[in-house]
Amino acid sequence: MDIYSEVQSSEPAELINSPFGGRYCGTIPPRRRISMYRAVAISFFSNKNVTTDLFEGTFRFINASEYEIGIPIAGSPCSYTITPSMSVNKTGALISPTYPGAYPKDMSCTYQFLGESNQRVRLEFRDFDLFFGGPHCPFDYVKVYDGPDNSSALIGTYCGQQRNLVLYSSESSLFVHFYTLSRTANTQNRGFKGIYEFSESFVKLDFIRENDGIHIRGSECDQKILSKKESTGFVLSPNYPYPYIPKTVCRYFIYGMQDAQHLERVRLEFNAFNIPKVEHKDKSESNCTDGYLKIYLKGQETADAYDKFDYELCGNETQRVISEGPRLAMVFSSGELQGRGFKGKYTFETEYKIPGTAAPDGTCSFTYVSSSKKRGELNSPRYPSNYPSDTNCSYLFLAEADEQVTIVFDHFKIKADNNANATAGAYGSGACFEDWLEMYVVYRDNNDRLLGRYCGQTAPGPVESPRGAVGLRITLHTDQESVASGFKARYFFESAKSDAGDCGGNFSNQDSGLITSPNWPAGYKAPGRGMASNACNWVMKARPGYKLSIHFEQFGLEGDPANRGCPAAVLRLWMNVDSDQPPLELCGEKPPVEQWHYTSTGQTARISFTTSDKTVGAQGFRIVWTEIQDSGPGPPSVGLHCESTYHFQCGAGYCISDKLRCDGVKNCGPGDDTDELHCTTEAAEEDYDVLIIITLLVVSSLICLLCILCHSRRSRRNHVRQLGLHRNAHYDSQTSATAGLSSSRRHLQSGGASIAGSLHGINSGNLIIPPAPLPPTSVPPPPHICIAGVDMGMGMGMGHGLMSNGEDDDDDLELDEDQLDADIFINDVHFDEDNIDHVNQMANV
Repeated sequence: MDIYSEVQSSEPAELINSPFGGRYCGTIPPRRRISMYRAVAISFFSNKNVTTDLFEGTFRFINASEYEIGIPIAGSPCSYTITPSMSVNKTGALISPTYPGAYPKDMSCTYQFLGESNQRVRLEFRDFDLFFGGPHCPFDYVKVYDGPDNSSALIGTYCGQQRNLVLYSSESSLFVHFYTLSRTANTQNRGFKGIYEFSESFVKLDFIRENDGIHIRGSECDQKILSKKESTGFVLSPNYPYPYIPKTVCRYFIYGMQDAQHLERVRLEFNAFNIPKVEHKDKSESNCTDGYLKIYLKGQETADAYDKFDYELCGNETQRVISEGPRLAMVFSSGELQGRGFKGKYTFETEYKIPGTAAPDGTCSFTYVSSSKKRGELNSPRYPSNYPSDTNCSYLFLAEADEQVTIVFDHFKIKADNNANATAGAYGSGACFEDWLEMYVVYRDNNDRLLGRYCGQTAPGPVESPRGAVGLRITLHTDQESVASGFKARYFFESAKSDAGDCGGNFSNQDSGLITSPNWPAGYKAPGRGMASNACNWVMKARPGYKLSIHFEQFGLEGDPANRGCPAAVLRLWMNVDSDQPPLELCGEKPPVEQWHYTSTGQTARISFTTSDKTVGAQGFRIVWTEIQDSGPGPPSVGLHCESTYHFQCGAGYCISDKLRCDGVKNCGPGDDTDELHCTTEAAEEDYDVLIIITLLVVSSLICLLCILCHSRRSRRNHVRQLGLHRNAHYDSQTSATAGLSSSRRHLQSGGASIAGSLHGINSGNLIIPPAPLPPTSVPPPPHICIAGVDMGMGMGMGHGLMSNGEDDDDDLELDEDQLDADIFINDVHFDEDNIDHVNQMANV
């Protein structure tokens, strides 16, 4: 079946000249058809005889005036001009040609609505069905213009199926263009049907224009307000300050700046507010059931999001709100009760997306107080997006009296040298002169001490506020050129430590000292569990007229100053504690060939070593500091005269204490070991003297030990002799003497025994030891002893014992070959050198 619905002539021959309306077969019937003119033609074709019914339908003739909605425009079968005088109550129907039948192809229809000067035009499409070719409607469409023709501002282009499509003109005219594309596709869309209205009662838009608002075309009173960069203005209800019009809905869209360089938020506070509310007995029910103002802090724009409001206001209440992004939306519904409405003041503030307590004036200033939160995060504006240009931000951290604040950086990239993509780092005011971050120590007298300036990828090292300080302050400065991603960091408020921190100390009135990292040389470690950082502080103070030489013998900390800074561990060196100059910040590893040597500019220097919870660990450092004579600024002169004879002048010119010579530490600085030269000989002599002293002590100890042994042995012999005398108490004195002598020599009775020695006597021969005599019955003569030809008489007047070389020895007869050089005769028995040992053995008995 072929259908022709645009037949202009009833002659069958003219059918071939009519537009083809479509061919149909199968079981799906065509949609309703309405002729464009006065006729419809249907052609049926079949190649077989069929007796059953193949199709059936109905037809009727309708009044064509229903589609003549205005004054026809010549040259077009469906274009009209519509004015208020042509309709009853200034309203009428708007209908597409052939609606509700399938509309024709290759068609262009226009509808021009011209109202009076004080009127606005309203269109309401109650049914809308066009072929949908995409969101931009490239095929069939309806375009609505806010003016008398298609040169006016376009309100919108519509296709597909639309629901609740209501449009208003801004002025007194409106222009609608309906267009269908010439194509072979078989489409059967209905077109559209709606109503139009001319009215003076629609909302006047003066309250929008007079307050820098922009009317959203096609709406009755919706408006948008765009920021002019931190601008301010007012939003009002329709007809304010007079009562608003009942049953009116107006939407407000307040847009802050949002682009690569800017990000704003909206602050809104009401100066006047009056929307009548209805009291309900059920307290759980909202009182804003008639009129209300709903506020959306996230700037919802889709229809399905309007139920998720943040505030619903009515009555006389006022509210101060801040958007959660660059947009804030409001919906005002007037209801049936009238009120004066509202007047609010909006302010566009730069949105920094920085956690913390923002300054009330909207500037980029944030405060972090220990009493509010003990730990948290901070970041550059809009992180992780790029920070804005031409911005200055301040971050202030205030600790309690018994607390310290620690800051650790996790990400850092600040534009350096007009290159946001630079991979190298930079440190100090000489390198960072475009964008930079600075850190300060804040004291109670409002005297801030600069810790350092950073840019590029040189992240600041972890920092602890010193004891006695109020806290820390960070400032971020950006210029008008390129930008970068900025930084992210963490802060911790912890109990205050001593001046030395977790380790360290103070040195004063000392010639030199050694400073090493914790656990040196095994390597330092990360802070304990739950601790944000560890800090070791050393303060060295020289005497008046002196300064300090600081030499890094070994140094190895995690980090890379050139590429990523010192985010995990850092050593800071203050060359003059009393100066405002920032410290030197060190990390990485010192090559063995490099010499790191510094000279203080004052009497006091300070070293601070700080690790964070990001620390992995490394070898650490060994530093030698030495008190040197102050020779003024610059390097020392070789010809410098040391002030005292107690000072030693190094090869480089430094004057150090003479006590530091040959102490095993190079105190003269790098490349100068003159204080350790010519120390080998003196050290050997000192060692030899010590050896002599030790030897004398050992010999003296041995002599004392021998004396003690000798005294003990003599005591035992005296005891034995006393026992012998006791047994022979019935003898007289002479007999006792003889018997004592005989018993003390009893071992000589072995007979024929020889006594070895070097004794030389008057006579020679073999010595025969007579047997020990039995106890006598009568007193024998005393023994006769002759030594070296001298008669040693043992008579009554001699007493007991023997005489050796004229000396009395009551205890022993010591016959030593070194002392005796003569023959010995006892009772005319000769004792020569061959048997002198027996005499000694007898003496021992």
